[in-house]
Amino acid sequence: MKKEDTIKKLFERMQDQLDIHEPSVDHQIRFLEKLQQQNKVVTLPTKKRNWIRPLSIAASVAVLIGIVAISFISNPIQEADLASVSPQMQETQGFFTSAIKAQLEEIDKISSAETQELVTDAMIQMEKLESDYEILKKDLVHSGNDKRVISAMIKNFQKRANLLEEVLQKINDINEFKLSENENSIL
Repeated sequence: MKKEDTIKKLFERMQDQLDIHEPSVDHQIRFLEKLQQQNKVVTLPTKKRNWIRPLSIAASVAVLIGIVAISFISNPIQEADLASVSPQMQETQGFFTSAIKAQLEEIDKISSAETQELVTDAMIQMEKLESDYEILKKDLVHSGNDKRVISAMIKNFQKRANLLEEVLQKINDINEFKLSENENSIL
């Protein structure tokens, strides 16, 4: 308690002598001038924020983002299929599409519980081939109707048709084997 009392008394005694006010705005400048007059040259750099550079960078970034956004909006990812190349390719695509559709319907009709695993596996392979075809459609636009891409698209259709033909053949073989087995067990 004694220390607190002595500190309090000290502050009460010096109350009028303490400087509690902020220095004036030009205090630093006057102080530096006095130091220079004593031949002790001390200059402190004045920190002046230059906002031009950060603002120009931000504006450049905003312009780039705008250009990219506009280019994506005005030119979306385009796709083209065989039908867009020529009338002959449209006819080819129509032929393969209807053949594949007919094969899928036939598979649905004749498939059974014994062939379900075979059909499921074939459908997974079909999805893979269809996703490859989607990539080829995008490549066709970027290549400018390149014959190699068109050929790859036709081969993709052929692979799908051949896959379904093989599945149909295997299903028929399984069904015939099952039928012949049933005939033999009846006799």
